[in-house]
Amino acid sequence: MHVRNVFRTAPDFKELGELYPDLQSHLIQVRKDYYTINFKDPEALNILTCSLASHYFDITLDIPSNRLIPTLPLRMNYLLWIEDLLSYRTTSDNVVGIDIGTGASSVYALLGYKNFGWKFLATETDETCYKAAVNNVLINSLHDKIAVKHVKSDGDKLLGNLGPDRQYTFCMCNPPFFEDTENMTGFARSLNRASPKSVCTATPVEVITDGGEEQFVGDMVTESLTLGTQVLWYTSMLGRKTSLDHILGRLAECGVARIATTEFKQGNTTRWGVAWSLEPSIPPLLTPNSKKVSTTYSFTTECSSPQKVITRLQASLAQLHVQEVTCPGEKTEYCTWLTACENTWSHSRRKRRKGGSKEPAKRLCTVGSNSDQTLTKSLKTLSNDNNNVNNVNYVKTAEQAENPSSKSYKPCLFHCLLSVEKTENGVSVDLTWIFGSDKDSLNQFCCFLAKCISNSTKDPCG
Repeated sequence: MHVRNVFRTAPDFKELGELYPDLQSHLIQVRKDYYTINFKDPEALNILTCSLASHYFDITLDIPSNRLIPTLPLRMNYLLWIEDLLSYRTTSDNVVGIDIGTGASSVYALLGYKNFGWKFLATETDETCYKAAVNNVLINSLHDKIAVKHVKSDGDKLLGNLGPDRQYTFCMCNPPFFEDTENMTGFARSLNRASPKSVCTATPVEVITDGGEEQFVGDMVTESLTLGTQVLWYTSMLGRKTSLDHILGRLAECGVARIATTEFKQGNTTRWGVAWSLEPSIPPLLTPNSKKVSTTYSFTTECSSPQKVITRLQASLAQLHVQEVTCPGEKTEYCTWLTACENTWSHSRRKRRKGGSKEPAKRLCTVGSNSDQTLTKSLKTLSNDNNNVNNVNYVKTAEQAENPSSKSYKPCLFHCLLSVEKTENGVSVDLTWIFGSDKDSLNQFCCFLAKCISNSTKDPCG
């Protein structure tokens, strides 16, 4: 649970019962001075949620009995993570968020304004949820802070729903998880996971959508490429780790460099968060709340001209099937994202051998403790402990390129950040691992680039 989440300290149900008489009748004494409720009872759960919203946030909720009852600790985790994301770029006090599928309670928008002062555009497709959301905004006298908009169920998630000249700070979404009823009942939980503690009151319209959450958020990725920086941060919650892997692959395929992920943990429930931005001023590799380190493979040339090294690198990359997306606005001489789905550098080496090259092998380095090695493998902790991108990424196969509806994705070897910087000893080239299926392939790729630059001319400065 997020360190700033008020629910890190469990609520005192006995005290709540004394303050909220409707809750009192549903309390169950487990032992002396310890009370709980029957979380399988929809009425008791509804009253508890409304009591917590009132007690902690001064929010009045009126949740229809036939619609989803939101879990407040989870909702606060998501909002606090967004607050972390916004801290990485100075924004005005006028933060405006978009809640895609706000639900009957409109709880994200209400919590967002009450806790952070954020204004919201809240969209909803279901008529019942829309009317209930409008009512919840009105009874909290926040109709001038939160706009609830009824949108088409078969329409875009964002495109067409936003003001054309309006800038938004972020969008958030808790999408329907499942593709169909069978998917919902048969594959919702693995066999080794505990049964849910609380009853689910959600209707199919709230939890089922064509293609499930993967397609829903994938559509958001596609729309974000059109909207660009009209929204600073695009975010979504996901119910499955496999869905997160799929979305990371979709983002890498689109060349999106600024990606953040996290886990939301509360009780027996785990959810995943993914965020991406197309704003160049935001530093890349932002993944708040991580304690992981990132492996960087480096080599240094004796050339004093960064531009000549960059030219040689670009010539080498042009011969390989490696996707390249430059990172504008970086402080280094040259910075670009690379994604490789097959090992083409080893093929190039074999071709040279078949061509009868007599050139003796030049051992540039070994990854070890030799003092004369040029290439070193080092662990560098990125600024703000910010490498929490997951370790599997996916890219399109030929079948997927021809048939966009296909889900035939294959793991890529690596997604990395390549940077060039002038140092006292020459020009340094760093390749920082982000995610992928084969970390050693990045090491081999780095050695290949080092050799290409070293062999390009006897004179290191050309």
